[in-house]
Amino acid sequence: MSGRAGRRGQDMIGNVFFYDIPLPKVERLIKSNVPQLKGQFPLTVSLILRLMLLAAKADDKADARAKALSVLKHSLMSFRKERNAEILKIYFMFSLQFLIKEGYLDQEGNPIGFAGLVTHLYYYEPSNFVFVRFLVKGLFHKLCQPIKGSTVFSDDVLEKLVLILANLFGRKYLPACSMKYKCTFCQSKVFLEDLPEDFADAVNEYNTKVQENFAHFLLTTAKLADMEQEYRLPLSKTDFTSKNWHGSELASYLMDNTKSISAISPFACLSGVVDNDLFHREVINKAVLRSLGINVTNCPLLYLNKYDNRGRRRPLNAYALDFYKHGSLIALTTDNWLNEGDAYYALKDFSLLIKSIGTSLSELCDDPNDNVLLAFQQLGEIYEKKLKCVT
Repeated sequence: MSGRAGRRGQDMIGNVFFYDIPLPKVERLIKSNVPQLKGQFPLTVSLILRLMLLAAKADDKADARAKALSVLKHSLMSFRKERNAEILKIYFMFSLQFLIKEGYLDQEGNPIGFAGLVTHLYYYEPSNFVFVRFLVKGLFHKLCQPIKGSTVFSDDVLEKLVLILANLFGRKYLPACSMKYKCTFCQSKVFLEDLPEDFADAVNEYNTKVQENFAHFLLTTAKLADMEQEYRLPLSKTDFTSKNWHGSELASYLMDNTKSISAISPFACLSGVVDNDLFHREVINKAVLRSLGINVTNCPLLYLNKYDNRGRRRPLNAYALDFYKHGSLIALTTDNWLNEGDAYYALKDFSLLIKSIGTSLSELCDDPNDNVLLAFQQLGEIYEKKLKCVT
């Protein structure tokens, strides 16, 4: 067991008690080197929206703002590192810009529109933002058309709705090699179909806008990079800015190539990568300045396809849709390669997701007979009933 001897930022000295530990081990622990702790990037766009919601909706606004600022300021990543603190500030501004453009905050920073729904689904980022994009573009209203003369929806409509939700919120990947078993399943389809074309187009449109904003964020933060570290090879620690390399043909070539770039790793630019390539998400992780501590996971992009290291596409597991069709937990263990317990809890989460979306929409929607609201309510009841049958 390990912990902190004292409260970070408050106690200068802490006490450590060793209980039932042999004296030689205690001596070894006392004499050992203190490991260097590195904080991970602490912010997400959803977290920032939640903080803005907290500050706006709390009864004690001063206390809420103090708590929000505490989360933003007291990150281990920025502890005693002013450069990292500045990076977090710029990321905060990028997030605010994103939230305002997408209609979750007004110009005063107050949450509006679907902000509550997005924060309720924060653990699914970026799918929560894409889901709202579908709502705003009217794609769900186009899909959710009831049977003529009633408020009941056909199986085709509900299955398509589950397909879309599974592509957003039930993303469990299978290995690429599993595709060779495509015709050997008994009840499940196993491999999830792609999003309908109009929904996929909306995702690509969303990704393009977000990617452009994120690239500008990277270009802005590049000035905070530790260029001494950037010119040092990560394993050998060879520093190409040192005097030992002055006059070297390799060092000269490296320096010449980096004159025209500002946000690309000096070694990545040797392959012809330039700043404009940051607008392509597949390049970001390979080319971004390492000392910034930022990668493409900090950008709320939804990748519709995922590939293994051999370039083969990895299919999504269709467990959520398969269960909706056949209602068999056993089939998910035999066909979908899921452990029975894992399958049950994944289905339970998916069922709760549908119910929570329905509840959020009922609070946001003025019309209780709205087709999208009714479709989610009907789907939630059906899915919950199917799940209860296997417990």
